[in-house]
Amino acid sequence: MKIFFYCFLLLCFTTNLIGQDFTGTVLDKETLKPISFVQVYFVDLKTGTTTDELGVFHIEHFKQKSIHLQLSFVGYDVVDKIINTDSTKEQTFYMVSGHLRLGEVVVSAPNGRLQGENIVNIDHKKISELQETSPLNLSEAISTIPGVDQASTGSGIGKPVIRGLSGNRIVTYAQGIRIENQQWGDEHGLGVGAVGIESVEVIKGPASLLYGSDALGGVLYFIDERYASHNTIEGFAQSKFLFNTLGTQNNAGVKIHKGSLKFNLFGTYTSHTDYQIPSFSRILNTRFDEHNIKGSFGFNTKNWISNIRYSYLKNNFGIVEDGLFSDETHRNFESPYQSIENQNLSFDNVIFTGESKFNLTLGYTNNYRKEFEEEDHGHGHSHTGHSEDEHALGLKLSSYTYNLKWYSASYKDKFDVVIGSQGMLQSNLNDSEEILIPDANTNDLGAFVLGNLKLNKIQFQSGIRADVRRVDTKEMITDESVFPVLKNSYNGLTFSGGAIYKLDKVKYRANISSGFRAPNTTELLSNGVHHGTNRFISGDVNLISERAVQSDFSFDYEHEHLTFSINPFFNSIQNYISLTPADTVIDGSPVFEYEQTDALLYGGEVGFHYHPHKVHWLHIESSLSTVFGEDKVRNRLPLIPQTKINTTLRAEFKHKKKVHFKNVFVNHIYKFDQNRIGIFETGSPNYTLLNAGLNIEIHTKNNPIEITTGVKNMLNANYTDHLSRFKTLGIQNQGINFYIGLKIKFIKELKEKAATTPE
Repeated sequence: MKIFFYCFLLLCFTTNLIGQDFTGTVLDKETLKPISFVQVYFVDLKTGTTTDELGVFHIEHFKQKSIHLQLSFVGYDVVDKIINTDSTKEQTFYMVSGHLRLGEVVVSAPNGRLQGENIVNIDHKKISELQETSPLNLSEAISTIPGVDQASTGSGIGKPVIRGLSGNRIVTYAQGIRIENQQWGDEHGLGVGAVGIESVEVIKGPASLLYGSDALGGVLYFIDERYASHNTIEGFAQSKFLFNTLGTQNNAGVKIHKGSLKFNLFGTYTSHTDYQIPSFSRILNTRFDEHNIKGSFGFNTKNWISNIRYSYLKNNFGIVEDGLFSDETHRNFESPYQSIENQNLSFDNVIFTGESKFNLTLGYTNNYRKEFEEEDHGHGHSHTGHSEDEHALGLKLSSYTYNLKWYSASYKDKFDVVIGSQGMLQSNLNDSEEILIPDANTNDLGAFVLGNLKLNKIQFQSGIRADVRRVDTKEMITDESVFPVLKNSYNGLTFSGGAIYKLDKVKYRANISSGFRAPNTTELLSNGVHHGTNRFISGDVNLISERAVQSDFSFDYEHEHLTFSINPFFNSIQNYISLTPADTVIDGSPVFEYEQTDALLYGGEVGFHYHPHKVHWLHIESSLSTVFGEDKVRNRLPLIPQTKINTTLRAEFKHKKKVHFKNVFVNHIYKFDQNRIGIFETGSPNYTLLNAGLNIEIHTKNNPIEITTGVKNMLNANYTDHLSRFKTLGIQNQGINFYIGLKIKFIKELKEKAATTPE
């Protein structure tokens, strides 16, 4: 931790260095007239601005020799350039009239490429769009993305599932670092709060090359809110009420950018009672809450851009064991329940060396999971008021990570190379009598090289990576279990290659990539009842590494008023590890065992977005996603999500009235029967969900107001999703849920005093 402290002091002292200014003018290439309100985004600085009435914008307190900027405006093609500020302090940019774009301009993280330039097909969504239907958590929000589902435990806990794969096979990045939070635990959530996050990118399939070992199933990359524009303070306060859970969601944030200082601060508090099923009975102990705070501090010197980010997230989740009904609306937590704390600290640096640059990110994550059980388990009490030392289960996971990448200069704007290395030191410690997995240390080290070749209409990308993981566990003995010493090493060599071919309105992508994942500690050594999932889970010390190869193709058509895409995939996994029911019971809980076999997952997504030419306010968007899974002898894999169709009809209105409807939408979700089931697994019938909502905007002089209201599951459908962990208890998903919310925003320009530079 000392390194973060010293670096913070050093960077604070450097913020007084004298910077330089750059002025840009944006003109229409054909008419040579200035273009007002062009969005100007500075990729490395994580901030932006807009052009004024004369088409002019400024970059102040800028110290780098070069800057990567992107200009975007409706009706024009995007300008994406790296400019040298040593050679000029002023420059004119010309924008060419182009097709009306249905979506926003997407800058993919962490490589800063436009989405259309990426070899890999990346789904990019704004969090604000995903939250239109008022999801109860971040995992539920991203499950609306094609190819993404969630395995839910009640209304508060959700684990993302990408094309049938979840848990440790999904790597999550937030604050620029890999989030480690006992991903194997089905009974607790994603470990990332939604406040302070601007967007999410989903990479489906093996992505180990850039994101590290374990990214065998995919990557979730959460992108933080950008900083405010220069010399601006922005803020918001938001509150929402959900009638089904009597839930309150309260968020607030402030962003300050004055001179060379950039600062963001966000906070949230949510509280929900037990949720109601369609019969309006409540499911006892499905209550949950969330406390979350996030802060970031950014600054830059001559050849150095840096950001320090910190977040603290605490969740309390009730644990449902019997599926009892209740009419209570208590918010206090009764045993059994769990309390989970996540702390994440990152120190991100971009260092420019001529036309190349280094990116070094240091990270620290700490996950502390405590479980309080009922008296009949021998611990705790059946009422509130537990002290900190009464938890029956306690796991402390600490992880130190680094991520170093070097980006070469582009040779003749055609070829560039990225070379990188990533590593992790991780320790897991028990601090309770009950033990599910033993104390363990895990060390990761990986290195890769990735090349990009850009020709006229086609681009190629290929790379190779090597990883090694060392797992050392401690012998531990309890009344119920004996955990032996384990000292294993796992090695993996992975590759990826792909191409994108672009025509006027069409893009073709083709990729092949491999993945490597070493078995985790719970798969190797778990031996006990996991009360959050009502399962006795048994590990296997003889498990070996999973290895996958996925072929991925996509076809994208983009017209002025229509976009269409199709994206099939084939994912072959050797030594696939699955948690399989054993058809036996221990201590009153069904036994599940980890087993290995070769597996094949295949399927894909199809989607379109239609914007009628004569009805500019109307948008029709629909997608179908499906996945099939089977082992080498054609047995169905368990826990494969249902095929789904997600359709949204949206009307967007633009008025200058003080009070007006901003948009109104109707969302229809249909999930097909799931009869392709594993051994001892039961099928799930089809179901339909209908959601609707509207947003009202009130313009005021300084503080615009947004009112959001709507209803989820408006037909009060009685259903249980195939991936619900309440399915074995016969508990339905949440019934009808009305919601209403209020958001107040403010923005204020800050005047900066003229500075004098000493001679």
